[in-house]
Amino acid sequence: MTESVMKNLLSILDNILMVAFFLCNFIFFYLSIKKCFWKEGMNKVKLFFMTAITNPFVSIVGSLLITRIVFNIVLTGLGQPNLKVVDYSVPLIILAVLVPAISYLLLIILASWVLGKWLRVKAKASILFISLMYNAIVIFQFREVEPISADGAWWIPVVLDCISECVGLILIFILYFLDARALSKLSQDDSEIDWRIFNIPPAIFVALFMASLIPVIYSDNKALVNTFSVFSIIIVFLLIWAFNVIIKNIQATHEIKTLSVEVMEALAHTIDAKDEYTRGHSVRVAKYSRILAKKLGLSDKECENVYYMGLLHDIGKIGVPNDIINSKSRLTDEEYAVIKTHPGVGFGILAEIKSRPDLTIGARWHHERYDGKGYPDGKAGTDIPYFARIIAVADTYDAMTSNRSYRAYMPQQVVRAEIEKNAGTQFDPDIAKCMLEIIDEDKNYEMHE
Repeated sequence: MTESVMKNLLSILDNILMVAFFLCNFIFFYLSIKKCFWKEGMNKVKLFFMTAITNPFVSIVGSLLITRIVFNIVLTGLGQPNLKVVDYSVPLIILAVLVPAISYLLLIILASWVLGKWLRVKAKASILFISLMYNAIVIFQFREVEPISADGAWWIPVVLDCISECVGLILIFILYFLDARALSKLSQDDSEIDWRIFNIPPAIFVALFMASLIPVIYSDNKALVNTFSVFSIIIVFLLIWAFNVIIKNIQATHEIKTLSVEVMEALAHTIDAKDEYTRGHSVRVAKYSRILAKKLGLSDKECENVYYMGLLHDIGKIGVPNDIINSKSRLTDEEYAVIKTHPGVGFGILAEIKSRPDLTIGARWHHERYDGKGYPDGKAGTDIPYFARIIAVADTYDAMTSNRSYRAYMPQQVVRAEIEKNAGTQFDPDIAKCMLEIIDEDKNYEMHE
């Protein structure tokens, strides 16, 4: 095989690999977005079109175009339109670093925001992460390629290019199968995910790479160019691997959290089963408490916490004899005294969970009254923990809106009147007012039991 034929074959192979690389990057970027954010009923053609105009290739070409326009304007203004990069003064070198880096990041953020807005994604930072990672793989392919020379080892730069493109293809596959697919389980439920952990490292990488790109690609030192490319490949691989570990740890945490919630719900059902008329009481109180917390403007995490407290607020009843709980007649003073011990018993049980001391709040203080006439500690007003005040309203609402051994559930207007009457005495007035708003919104009385 002659040298000219070898040159042609290597050149064709290089072009094929380059086309394959950019095609695969786009396809897997589209598949990642589709897997993580596509919902039933969305138009797949529109999704394909949206990912086409927000894919990494568009961002990098756009930023290079912006850089070229800026430099043409600046150099023309200086009267030196033909100035080469190697002849730049210090201010122009700084401009050469900042313009591509800033414009590139802004274009990626804009593209992610547009795509997230169209897909109605709650946390658009999750789309930004995918975009940054695919951009990180694309970016090291943009460098000055030394032309095939008739002298010396003409094949080295082309072979290095081919290897770089093959490595890029491998990284695309690894990113999709390790990170994007795993991320699909977390992308829609991001209430406890700090997306800065995901976005800041790749954002710094692509900004630094783009800032260095123009000086490097025009460097006469080809060893520097190749070293720069190899170093960037290693960084990208480490980012992909590190985020895979982070995603798996988050998934494990979520699984443990799910298991914990299921255990708490099972325990709540077990406690409620002591009384055939209060089955589901703890779960309902937990749900009403969460609805109230959300209406009051609490954060997602606080809403979840008050839900857990609501689930276990009656755990102390495990120490109350069944004949007292299931009594169909009015309780004697002695029996009522036994019932009043359940907040203290519940507090003692939950205090053993050292990792979640907040769980004791609902159990101990959900029977305190705003006027100080409650039990077990006679706390009043804002001395009663806020979450306990929420659970107290939710607990009373469920007591009135569910069937009991001695009566059927009360009509909605009676329930509303009782809560309104006891606002400021039994209940925190602000929380009671919020409960009244929820009742007024439930026009068909669908919330009870």
